[in-house]
Amino acid sequence: MDIQQTLTKYISEALSHELPKETELNTRFHLLDTMVAILTGRLLPPGKKGFEFSKNQGGPKEATLLGNDIKVSAIHAGFANGMAAHANETDDSHTNGRFHPGCAIVPATLAIAERENLSSKEILKAIALGYDIGVRITTSLGYETPKKTIFATHSLGPIFGCAASAGALLKLNHQQCNYLLSYTIQQASGLACWNRDPDHIEKAFVFSGMTTRNAIYSALLAKENFTSVTDPLLGERGFHEGFAHNPKPDLIISELGKKFEIDHSSLKKWSVGSPIQSMMDAVEYLLKNNDFDHKDIKELTIEIPSDRFHIVNDRKIPSISAQHLIAVHLIKKTMGYEEAHDENLFNDPEVVALRKKIKSVSSDELAKARPERQSKLTIILNDGKKLFYHASSVRGTPDNPMDKNDITAKSKRLFKVFNNSKTDDLIDCILNKDFTIKEFVELSNLNIS
Repeated sequence: MDIQQTLTKYISEALSHELPKETELNTRFHLLDTMVAILTGRLLPPGKKGFEFSKNQGGPKEATLLGNDIKVSAIHAGFANGMAAHANETDDSHTNGRFHPGCAIVPATLAIAERENLSSKEILKAIALGYDIGVRITTSLGYETPKKTIFATHSLGPIFGCAASAGALLKLNHQQCNYLLSYTIQQASGLACWNRDPDHIEKAFVFSGMTTRNAIYSALLAKENFTSVTDPLLGERGFHEGFAHNPKPDLIISELGKKFEIDHSSLKKWSVGSPIQSMMDAVEYLLKNNDFDHKDIKELTIEIPSDRFHIVNDRKIPSISAQHLIAVHLIKKTMGYEEAHDENLFNDPEVVALRKKIKSVSSDELAKARPERQSKLTIILNDGKKLFYHASSVRGTPDNPMDKNDITAKSKRLFKVFNNSKTDDLIDCILNKDFTIKEFVELSNLNIS
């Protein structure tokens, strides 16, 4: 009970505390990065499905389907924007938390912020809070590796993070935050079979659409004083008893208010699955430091951590297929939005021919290596020359962070697909200004249908 009460009291008081300057800046980075994910994700099947579904559900006009000016309920706006945010594999992640925070927490925060007509001050605090709570909940469950999980940490982390963000913005008092926690626990769900989804639609639902929707629902119930049991987190037949593998309850409140998990989250330089980030780093390094063409390649070997091998090895979805993306990057000598998501490239004869030369190796050594998600790329050229790079520190991770210039460059690279000058104003607004939610939503309206 002490742990639960400390947690819920912290959520109820979070907006009254200031963020450290560095944490506020990092939060702006993750807000911008997620907006890039939402707006570009609207062009892909998960984003399109979420948009079409939500705009036809009716209800109060509380929040916007971002990229357009259509307003729906906060619940349906969170759902649709969440589906879009995980559509194109450019959203952020948290390695220790084992989930993608931004694709759910940011849509939930923006939906409630618009419903309540709030500004950047509250928005940034609520986003940072969501990362803090989501990460602490998943790490407290004690899952050893992604491969051993039955329940999906990729849905458990987001729903608790979203609920905290939404609850704070709704100004829930301490008792209402206990209700919030209980109804969030009752709606926590998701199984790790998401990684067999061939179309990325159920995956987007698990990672963000479902979690955002459910968390906002919990927050609104708590706001209306739907009462609950008193000890749903650690009590008998409660959350930890049902979901934890090796329970570590003290981690739920460890360093709350001192250690901000958004400062330890990873941004993606590349619009591809997280385990492939290091592979794109490796390709970029070899292209920059050696004079060769993809036609000069005789064979290529990629070593992948064994605990993530099944996620990216020879997948049929372009943006999470290691072999496909390595081939495309080597041929196109860049990896932007179109290179990562153009399905026509998957059957392009030149890409297919190079893909056939790529051998993948499942490495237990790399699975144990720290920092995580390393890879090793070896290329043998036709003349016998050997090229090798060990991508040991992925760009965008806390060990090798992206700075303001990197975030801006990535955003502009992906926003090129719209050919709209408003995207430059949106970047500037998020990174450099205090703003109202109304101003933010207007800049986000790119008339995406």
